[in-house]
Amino acid sequence: MRCKFSHLGALGLAAAALGLVALGARPAGAADVRPADLDEAPAQASQTVIATVGSERITAAEVAGANRSEFDALESNYRLKLRQLQAKQAQARYELLQQHLGRMLDQRALDMEAKARGMTAAALLAEIKVPVVTDDEVHRFYDDNKGRARDSFEQLRPAISQYLAAQHDQEAKRAFYRALREKHDITSLLGPYRVAVAASGPVRGKDAAPVTIVEFGDFQCPYCREAEDSLRTVLSRYPDQVRIVFRNLPLPSVHPNATVAAEAGLCAERQGMFWQMHDAMYQDPSALSENALKDTAKRLGLRMDGFSACLDNPQTREQLDADHKAADELDVTSTPYFFINGRPLKGSVPVEQFEAVITDELRRLGTKPDEPKRG
Repeated sequence: MRCKFSHLGALGLAAAALGLVALGARPAGAADVRPADLDEAPAQASQTVIATVGSERITAAEVAGANRSEFDALESNYRLKLRQLQAKQAQARYELLQQHLGRMLDQRALDMEAKARGMTAAALLAEIKVPVVTDDEVHRFYDDNKGRARDSFEQLRPAISQYLAAQHDQEAKRAFYRALREKHDITSLLGPYRVAVAASGPVRGKDAAPVTIVEFGDFQCPYCREAEDSLRTVLSRYPDQVRIVFRNLPLPSVHPNATVAAEAGLCAERQGMFWQMHDAMYQDPSALSENALKDTAKRLGLRMDGFSACLDNPQTREQLDADHKAADELDVTSTPYFFINGRPLKGSVPVEQFEAVITDELRRLGTKPDEPKRG
């Protein structure tokens, strides 16, 4: 069980606050207005009498009209939550359909190949060769993700090896089934789940890059700071094929300095120095108070009169609110949150997860991935 706040409860509270609900004596034969009286036919319900003052009758429409902004906000919030719920359902259904279609097509390809070669499916699967995990791979994985690590390399070596072994196994099986599908002319027309997200914000990388990563981030979020290592690695490996767009999603309920930090980023952007401020804020998460941010801006060489005026300008908060609204529409409630050409990827994840989606996107676009530049 849970307590629920409804628009009907709000209507009743508003009427009571205005002294319109008779709490004492009531006209003989008067009956309570039921929730169904207001829900079943909204057009008629708005004229439903919900209180009397002597011979005067008070309707639901009058109460709502006198407090229109609150009722409009309530309805807007419910519409947003309904859209979010519908989007979640659509994504879950799509991904479930994709999962079962993939299994069905893989099985069809396996059965056709087994029949063609006069073998059992089990014998065919036994032919899959899974590469062993090398020490170089384990070291490289740790180096790529050491910003996210809490333990030493030696402590993490077994877990990394196990993770990479599972990745190799998955990749080998995927390559095996991909080859069988191609051989037997089996094609899935169901692409990966993706949503429309505007790539509006500061950009790192080339504008013509075929893969765009839109990030919703919070400068006081430790997981966003961790994810920066992965993003820098991705950009260094795919300089011509990936670009990153940053959008703000400060979460002040858990990060009290996140909002002013986001505003500082916007103000730095207006002077063409967003990424310098972006990097400085992530490098020193202890310096995110307004005074500390002004010190950072001064050190970076921003014009301080313009920077301070921008922090006080209501338009800066309005720009921040636009990103918040976009996040709400996408049902993004945590950070970091990424969309790779519209494909959702949540949380601080290893570089390899970014690369897997990036290379798949390039393949789908008919573009050969650059050979990753590894340092």
